[in-house]
Amino acid sequence: MPVKYLNSSGEKLEKIALAIKSIAPDIISLQEVKGSAQAKSLADALGFNYVYVSHGDSRLEWGLAVLSRFTIVEYQQEVIHHDDKKPRVALVCTIDVINSSITVVNVHYALGEYDQQVKETMRIAENITGPALLMGDLNLIDPEDGLDPMRTAFIDTCEAVDTKGSREAKQRGTFRVGSQRIHYIFVDPDYFTVLDVGLTAEEHRKASDHLAYFACVTLKNRTK
Repeated sequence: MPVKYLNSSGEKLEKIALAIKSIAPDIISLQEVKGSAQAKSLADALGFNYVYVSHGDSRLEWGLAVLSRFTIVEYQQEVIHHDDKKPRVALVCTIDVINSSITVVNVHYALGEYDQQVKETMRIAENITGPALLMGDLNLIDPEDGLDPMRTAFIDTCEAVDTKGSREAKQRGTFRVGSQRIHYIFVDPDYFTVLDVGLTAEEHRKASDHLAYFACVTLKNRTK
């Protein structure tokens, strides 16, 4: 959705909160968040902790948020797209999940110049030790376009299983209109097992112009 159309009405946020509650997630990665107040409103509705960072767009305060029912130990932002007209940052945070520290990288790519944004994202990933999740809106209409570097370190959760949910996500896509899958959750296969993936139920798909994609993963009982 274009930045100028971002909406923070209470009714819209309530619908988004209900959509999130319907899948009972532990960690939530949000893009196109209109300021820290919007992130806090959703976190409060869910009873979750949250962090927010801005892309630094001079036209409007908007950015990325991570919400979790677990403690968010620390966070930082990393620039991944050096462009004054459409800047982008990654939100990198550490979450304490049942005595394990998990690093979550949340991104929202600008259209075009994917090679640069993927390169910067992988630079971040290479400096992570321990379990890592890469989540976000990659704005990549062609799923094969530019993602090879990510697949050297991560697995695409939607490709990791063959279930009813994964098949629907591939066929339906993550736009409310159209069939493109541009939202991804990548995981480090050394640490995670993918159990299932999917989209929120039909009744929750009008909460946003993008459909919520989720993955059910579990930590392996091992370390590198």
